[in-house]
Amino acid sequence: MTRPLPLLTEDAALVAAPDDVMAPDPGDQGEWSPGLEGRRHGVAFSTVGCRLNQAETEEALDDLVRAGLRLRRGGDADLVVVNTCTVTRESTATSRKLVRRAVDNNPDAFVVVTGCYATSDPDEAAAIEGVDLVVDNTDTERLAELVFEAEPALAPTPAERLVGADADDATRRLHTRVSIRTQTGCDEHCAFCIIPSTRGPLRSRPGDEVIEDIRARVADGVREAVLTGVHLGKYGADTDDEEGLACLVERILDEVPGLERLRLSSVLPAQVTSRLIDVMAATDRVCNHLHVPLQSGSDTILAAMGRSYDVALFLDRVGEAQGRLADLGLSTDVIVGFPGEADEDFAGTLRVVEQVGFSKLHVFRYSPRPGTRSAETMRDSVPSQVKKHRSRELIALGERLRDAFHTRMLGRELVVIAEVDRGDGSLQGTADNYVKVGFRGGPELLEQRLRVRLTGLRGAATVGELVADQEDR
Repeated sequence: MTRPLPLLTEDAALVAAPDDVMAPDPGDQGEWSPGLEGRRHGVAFSTVGCRLNQAETEEALDDLVRAGLRLRRGGDADLVVVNTCTVTRESTATSRKLVRRAVDNNPDAFVVVTGCYATSDPDEAAAIEGVDLVVDNTDTERLAELVFEAEPALAPTPAERLVGADADDATRRLHTRVSIRTQTGCDEHCAFCIIPSTRGPLRSRPGDEVIEDIRARVADGVREAVLTGVHLGKYGADTDDEEGLACLVERILDEVPGLERLRLSSVLPAQVTSRLIDVMAATDRVCNHLHVPLQSGSDTILAAMGRSYDVALFLDRVGEAQGRLADLGLSTDVIVGFPGEADEDFAGTLRVVEQVGFSKLHVFRYSPRPGTRSAETMRDSVPSQVKKHRSRELIALGERLRDAFHTRMLGRELVVIAEVDRGDGSLQGTADNYVKVGFRGGPELLEQRLRVRLTGLRGAATVGELVADQEDR
């Protein structure tokens, strides 16, 4: 069972697709019987933000559980870790709220705050009553070590470490999809974004490490891996490898044959290269979906934002992808009401969005984020009511485009991985082009790849029926 993360509000500007980021559910792990006397220390996590945050939560939790701690339901934990976000004022407020909730729900626990909020405002995070340790992004890979140094009472005994290392799938809450940290850091320095200050320069994780990580997850039952990063498309750029992402995808496909699906998170248009499209077109193991942030359909506003592309480049790159990848799911982020956005700029955004025909649209109203260039040097000139009107209009267009995309899928068979048991005799899963599908089926089908014929629309998702002959799944 999975539980969606608290996502950022509509007034946010994301650096990565917020779609379907999932948090660990500490309450659905079953019972653990180690055969040891006494009570093992328990750990609980709370995560907000992008897929990279989720991937880092998975890694830290893996280290702690393998060291001997037990995953516990909130309120019954000796150690609580809150992985935070600070991309907007709203996400900072959400992060602070989660920290206070963690303290209130676990009054006797050792509370750790990490992530981007902990990095941008460490003193403020440390000042929250009940917080015991703040770990910034440069030290997240050492989180377990730092916790045991700061609170030796939490450090497991050698026997507990042995049991933790031998635990079967205690850290595998989500078998169907897992986020894989591939790179971090960003060199774009967009006017509205604080992330380069909290994540630092581009740093690609060695390909061997990424592949070994995926190989281990596949051995634990994972069906789909999502490559994540602050600037995933620039994987390898820090080592002068301009086709680093495409090459990494090829290596993963070759060296981890047991991985059924590989999905890419957010990629900027300049990095949607012909080589990457070649790799996607050559296999059905790479998901037929791209998230390519647009942010604005006006060159004037894109330049003011400090984006590294113009409308023509965006249309060229997504146009090639759509032309070569049939039924490609294409999602994007758009910010409305950026300082200086005139009526004609917004009209340009509407035209580009309609021309592309996105399958999913994430719309965010601009709000100044302290510490960013736009907040410090640009007047928030677009009235709040205008932002709201533009947001509503763009959201409505996005819903029409989504429905049109889903309608084109009706009658077709899609390969869906069953992810959620609704408890009423029906399941929900996700197709490779990110279409959500509900269909009749029992819990024995969870985590299975199934062929489903789409028969109708249901809100933001679709409904379908299992194909009788599943031999090819």
